[in-house]
Amino acid sequence: MKKILQIFLYNFFVFFIFYFIFSTNNVQANTYKIGNIEISEEYNTNFNKDNIIDKAFNSAFQTLIRKITLSKNFPLLENQNIKLIKSFVESFSVVNEKFENNKYHGVFEINFNKKKILSFLRNKNIFHARMIEKKILFIPVFINLEKNTLLLFDENPFYSNWNINMENQFLIKYILQNEDLDDYKLIKEQINTIENYDFKEITSKYELNENYIIFIAFKDNEGLKTFSKLNINDAKINIKEEFKGFKIKNKNKIETIIKFMKVKYDDELKKINLINSSIKLNIQLNLNSKDTSLINKIEKILNKIELIESYYINNFDNKITSYSILSNSTPDKLIKEFDKYNIDVTPENNIWFLNE
Repeated sequence: MKKILQIFLYNFFVFFIFYFIFSTNNVQANTYKIGNIEISEEYNTNFNKDNIIDKAFNSAFQTLIRKITLSKNFPLLENQNIKLIKSFVESFSVVNEKFENNKYHGVFEINFNKKKILSFLRNKNIFHARMIEKKILFIPVFINLEKNTLLLFDENPFYSNWNINMENQFLIKYILQNEDLDDYKLIKEQINTIENYDFKEITSKYELNENYIIFIAFKDNEGLKTFSKLNINDAKINIKEEFKGFKIKNKNKIETIIKFMKVKYDDELKKINLINSSIKLNIQLNLNSKDTSLINKIEKILNKIELIESYYINNFDNKITSYSILSNSTPDKLIKEFDKYNIDVTPENNIWFLNE
């Protein structure tokens, strides 16, 4: 009788720990943080702070969408109801605000509930990418075919204007090549076969030599033809684009082309990190019930891994705590995610055993 009571009390204690402390229902949802949202408004009799906050929410939501979805989906996600957007907001803060020259200026930081955002996208059958920013070496080459000249550095309109508008919506942070005359000579020597040149002599000088974008622009009397060579996370991608009516002194046209290409490049990075929610992998994770510190750690990890769509405690006793996991990935990709947190996975059929 005493042993039965001890087992009962132990199971009750384990139940209490899991469902009231470590339960997935009580773990705070991960968020998407969108900062540096700037809102300006005339300060007059119609000024309303609630309207300012709504504008900040809407702007932050659009920024988030542009960071985690492909550009082809942007039109499908614009003009969402502000009530819907508010339902995604976990918290927000006013980082800075001031009134100057009869105008309000505010800088906001908004945290969106990740699970709600991803559920919203799944309902629209739109895949999302992990929001991973990346520094990439950028080498722009401008060749004027009409004058048979090579323009680099400040003479190159794409070099001098590329980072002027540091828009918040882009994942790629561009590190421009240094103004090195040796680089100019190397490119000049390869000008006739520039599209086939691998640029290794130049990229090898930089710490970011494994992640780079070479942007080559050819100007003729019809406009601009561009050829981009991307090397990102070992993925090699080539992109060709043409722009009619290009003039080197038309700053608006240059800014338009830069924004267009940045969207293209961001799309390629997102494709690398895209999560295919049509993939449904169901697995069972088993943990040692007595190792409560590991259980707590694993639940935090499960919340962080974006490949995991949902999970819950399926069963537990004084020996094993069993989780049911629904993942948008193949088994090898999910195992690699656990490996990032130094968690060993031992698969046995459809049951995985986790240990540190």
